[in-house]
Amino acid sequence: MQSYEHLRGSDEARCALEDLVRVGRRSVAAYRATERRARDHRVRTVLAQLRRDHQRHVRELAAILSAIGGEGVAWDGGVAPLVAVGKEPAASRVAGSAAPAVLEALERAESELRDAYAAHVERGYPEPLGAALARHLREEEAHLEWLEESRWWRDAAAPGTEERARGGGNA
Repeated sequence: MQSYEHLRGSDEARCALEDLVRVGRRSVAAYRATERRARDHRVRTVLAQLRRDHQRHVRELAAILSAIGGEGVAWDGGVAPLVAVGKEPAASRVAGSAAPAVLEALERAESELRDAYAAHVERGYPEPLGAALARHLREEEAHLEWLEESRWWRDAAAPGTEERARGGGNA
């Protein structure tokens, strides 16, 4: 691991890392919830990869936080865990994918995380922290781009999709 000794005692760096770990954990929870509701194995595969990216980011940031003298970050009880623990009724499943509320939570979590990285990158932290945050921001932008450009979840949430998937209705 690279040296972060020069950031030891920096309250600004510690607070930034704690913030990113919290927001990253909420994003992981949102991906888990969406994976559980996705019926298409190809979609679940992509969602699992994106979730693993978030988990990797959280591990990296937690390690940096520890290296600069920070302590572990407790779960903050954000919105995503409520979705993640299955509060959504089973009837809310949509053919081929996940319920609209879960998908909206996923997109919100991804946007929140991207915005948090962007704000911290803009602060211009010294290297190697600045480079790590910039790399994570690029990955978050790619995740959000995939969500915004991907049709799987919009199509699955469209009215009448379930009936068409069963062979009924006009396609």
